[in-house]
Amino acid sequence: MNNSKKFLPGLFLVLIIVFLILGAILYLAAYFWGFFLILLAGILYFIRQVITLGPAEAKLNVKLMGKKLMVPVVGILCSMILAILIMIITGYDPLTVLKSLFYGGFIRNWHVSVLNATPLIFTGLSIAIGFKAGLFNIGAEGQYYIGTMAATYLGLKLGLPPFLSIVLIYLISASAAAAYNIFPAVLKVKTGAHEVITTMMFAHIARYLSPIFVLANGGDPATSTHVYVTDEIIRTNFLPYFSSFLPEANYRLHIGILIALITAVAINFFLNRSKYGYEIRAVGANADAARAQGISVGRNIILALVMGGFLAGMAGVTETLGLNHKMFQNLDAGYGFNGISVALLAGNHPIGIIFTSLLWGALDAGGQYMSRTTGVPGAIVEIIKGMILFLIVAKYIYSWAGNRLVSRRKARAEEGLA
Repeated sequence: MNNSKKFLPGLFLVLIIVFLILGAILYLAAYFWGFFLILLAGILYFIRQVITLGPAEAKLNVKLMGKKLMVPVVGILCSMILAILIMIITGYDPLTVLKSLFYGGFIRNWHVSVLNATPLIFTGLSIAIGFKAGLFNIGAEGQYYIGTMAATYLGLKLGLPPFLSIVLIYLISASAAAAYNIFPAVLKVKTGAHEVITTMMFAHIARYLSPIFVLANGGDPATSTHVYVTDEIIRTNFLPYFSSFLPEANYRLHIGILIALITAVAINFFLNRSKYGYEIRAVGANADAARAQGISVGRNIILALVMGGFLAGMAGVTETLGLNHKMFQNLDAGYGFNGISVALLAGNHPIGIIFTSLLWGALDAGGQYMSRTTGVPGAIVEIIKGMILFLIVAKYIYSWAGNRLVSRRKARAEEGLA
């Protein structure tokens, strides 16, 4: 009996992982029946919870998960209702518009949604790990630029065997972005300079370095007719495409999304299961209490910002090796700033960032399709995104204000008793 109790949870865990991985790969490659494998993995997860914890505790866990999901779900639904009202007032048919938006984002242009989401997962993780330490790494856009420039340069020069070359480009380029964020981190620890100001300043420096970089790597007007873009990187440095093993996948889809998913899982494990992750969260929750427990606040501030730079740099590497294969002078990707939105919407949860990035990517892809087919300005999508973010942030403000009010009432009650 004891052997069966140990065997079944292990078997279910293996099946869950297999179905989840296969389902995710297929679904992201627009093989939509892969969703049923993901759903099956979810059902098996619940059954495993029942076996290992018992029906009552498993049901309680589901309820707790549902409560956590309520905030973003309610925020999204409320924003949709407000968007419908705006469309009615401005004379558009909301049913036709929303149908076009969701069809474009989640079916017709799903491959574009996945491509949009891939860098957002990395930058969202970059922002989230900063928030976990009580920091606001608003300069992820600059770290993205550094990762892009380093990956483009190495992609042009490095001609090693494909796998080795790609791994080295990732490690070196993301490390360059991490090193770029050391300066704001040290300034924060040594002088107290606010990371919002310093990372933003460094982001502008990186952005204005990009035209110089493009000029030096293929964009010289004296030798090129394409002065706003570098030369294309060596083809052996391209990330593999889904179509190489799933023939019906869109030709632009690359395995960068799988690297992003693995990274999100790894960051989730790091934050919740490792000593250093615990220390980062402790510093973010209460730096003074963490210091009293012997945790180095300065070291963890530097670690969080350096890791944030590394993750944002990975976004630039993935876009270069997987999609663009070159660097454009007017990059203006905005992935660093949109990463703030997806991190806040996910409550800074690494796994949640996967889903909020896909939602953000789908809204952008669906918005393009909606504009082409219905003539509705794409600005309606930005309004929806802005309202979602506003409602989510409002929840945190409301919660903070409520906690402050409760604390004051308790303090007054204690004073009255004294």
